[in-house]
Amino acid sequence: MRRLFVRAARRLGLTAAGTLLAFGVVAVAATPAHAAPEGCWGGSGHYEAWGSYITAYSYWFCENGDDIPRPVSIQRYLQPGLYEVVASGSGETTYYCSGAQYNVYRTTNSGDFGILCS
Repeated sequence: MRRLFVRAARRLGLTAAGTLLAFGVVAVAATPAHAAPEGCWGGSGHYEAWGSYITAYSYWFCENGDDIPRPVSIQRYLQPGLYEVVASGSGETTYYCSGAQYNVYRTTNSGDFGILCS
């Protein structure tokens, strides 16, 4: 009899946990972390000049022309899993470098890229 009670309680607990997890996932999926303002879309990227600078940008580009700056940063790779922020700002930021040593960088919403910039 006790074994039947334990099995029933375990099934009830698993069912309740599964139901809560399902509703929690639906609630999280329904609320995006950074929803774009109405009439706007997100855009970010970077451009660089060999041995001179890296410029990164991140904006909400809006149909009415009132673009909204978003946080942006440029990070230099140091070792696996470790980056150093070399420049940050709102909307646009530039890291000026001199020299021709190869380094790996990343910017907001971009993957790693290599450039001769030290």
